[in-house]
Amino acid sequence: MLITLIIIAWLVFGMMAAFTLFYTKDQNHQVLGVTLSDAHAQTPEVQDMLSGYKRTCILLFLLSGGLSLLLLLPAFGSYVEFLLLMLVLANLFLNWFVVHKYQKKLQTLKKEKGWIYQQARIVTVDMNVVKEKGKAGISSIWVWLFLLLSFIPTVYLLFSPAIRELYPLGFSFIGPLSQLCMVFLYYQMLRSHSPALSKNTEVNKACARTLERIRTTGATLSALSMLVFWILFNFSILHFRNGIMIVLPVVVLVIALLIIAFWQQKKIRATEKYFFGPELKDDSHLFEQESMYKWGFYNNPNDPRLFVPKRIAGMGWTINIAHPAGKLMGFGILVLVLVALIPVFYGSAKDYVITEEGSQIIIDAAMYDLSIEKSQIVSVTTLDSLPQGSRTNGYGGANKSFGHFRLDGYGKCRLYIYHQGGKYIVLKLDGDNPAHVIVNGKTPEDTEALYQSIKEWVGK
Repeated sequence: MLITLIIIAWLVFGMMAAFTLFYTKDQNHQVLGVTLSDAHAQTPEVQDMLSGYKRTCILLFLLSGGLSLLLLLPAFGSYVEFLLLMLVLANLFLNWFVVHKYQKKLQTLKKEKGWIYQQARIVTVDMNVVKEKGKAGISSIWVWLFLLLSFIPTVYLLFSPAIRELYPLGFSFIGPLSQLCMVFLYYQMLRSHSPALSKNTEVNKACARTLERIRTTGATLSALSMLVFWILFNFSILHFRNGIMIVLPVVVLVIALLIIAFWQQKKIRATEKYFFGPELKDDSHLFEQESMYKWGFYNNPNDPRLFVPKRIAGMGWTINIAHPAGKLMGFGILVLVLVALIPVFYGSAKDYVITEEGSQIIIDAAMYDLSIEKSQIVSVTTLDSLPQGSRTNGYGGANKSFGHFRLDGYGKCRLYIYHQGGKYIVLKLDGDNPAHVIVNGKTPEDTEALYQSIKEWVGK
C-alpha cells in the first residue's frame, strides 16, 4: 500500500513538472504567462532565464521524489499518509512559487528592455470565416458515442447484484460525468476563436479550418483516452483488487493527455506560423495579457465569458473569477478541495483507541466510532492474515485501515487494524451488519495484550 501511495505521489510530481515545463511554450505569444513576441522570446536573456526555470522545475521534481522515499523509513511509519499529503501540497505550492518568481523576472526584463505592447486587445474577425465555423472539425458523433460507452460499468453492475455490494452503483456514474465534461470540451474547441490576421479571406478560412480540425481532434482523442482509462480502471477494481493495477490506468491516462496536449500545442503553433508567417513578424498583433490574471486565475470583469481557454495550450479551460458565477464556482471548488483533504488529514493523524467500559467495548476512531455490547459478541478468535476484500466506506492507508469493509468469507465487517500489528482479532457478532469486527494493535505485542484483555472481559 505504501508503494502505491508513493507511486501516486510521483505521478502528481510528474504532472506538475510537465505542466510547468509546458508553460515555457505557450500559445498567444505567452511565455510563463508573460506576453513576448517571437523575436523577444528568442533573445539570450530570455533563453537563459528559461533554462534556469527548467532546471529549477526538474530539481524540484527530483527533490520531491527523493523526499518521498524517506517515508519508507520505519521512523515515519505511523503518519506516512499525512506526511505524504503534506509533501504533495508542498510540491504544488513550490511549483506555483517557481512560476510566480520567474514571471516577475520576465516582467522586470520586459520593462528594462522596453518590450511593451498595446494595452487594449484589438480582435480582428473575418465574418466569412465565422460563417464556416463548425464545418471542418471531427464529427461530434464520436464524443457522444464515448459517453454512451462509459455506461458499460453501470450496466454491468445493474445485472450483478453481488458485485454491487463491493462496488457501489453510484460510483459508476463518475465515468459518464467525466465523459460529459469531454463533450463540453469538444464543443468549446469547436467554437474557439480563430485568428484572422491576413487580409486574404481565403487564407483566414484555410487557417480556421485547420485549427478547428486540430482542436476537435485533440478533444476527441482526450475523450477516447478518458473512456479507455475508465474501462481499465473499473476492470482493475473488479478483477485485480491490486493497488498497482488500479494506479496503472491513471498513469496511462495522464501520459496520454499530456501527449495529446503537447501534440495539439505544437500543431497549432505550426499552423499559425504557416498561414500567418509574415503577419507574425512584427508586434502589431500582440497585446498585454498579464493584467487579466490574478493568482494564476483569469480575472477580467470586462469579459462576459464564464469559461476561457487556459494559457497553456491544449490544457483545457478555466473560469473567469471576475464573473459573478465564476466567483461562486471558484469558492465552491475551494470548499470541495478542503472537504476532500480534511478526512485524509484527520484519518491519517488520529489513532483509534479500544477500551472496555462496563458491558461495552468502545472503539474511538476518526469518523467511524463504534460501540459493541458484550451480549452481541458470539466468539473471539484470531487470524494470521486477512482474506481478500474491499473497502466500501472507510479509510485505507499505508499503515492503518478502518471503517466499513467486505471480506471474502466474512461478509460485512468493521475493520480497525494496523498493518504492522501482526495477527488480527476477530469479534464475531450476532447479526450481519456488521457480521464481524476485526481489530489489532500497533505491534504484535500490543495485539496479543489486546486479545487477552478482550478474552478476559468477554469471559467475565
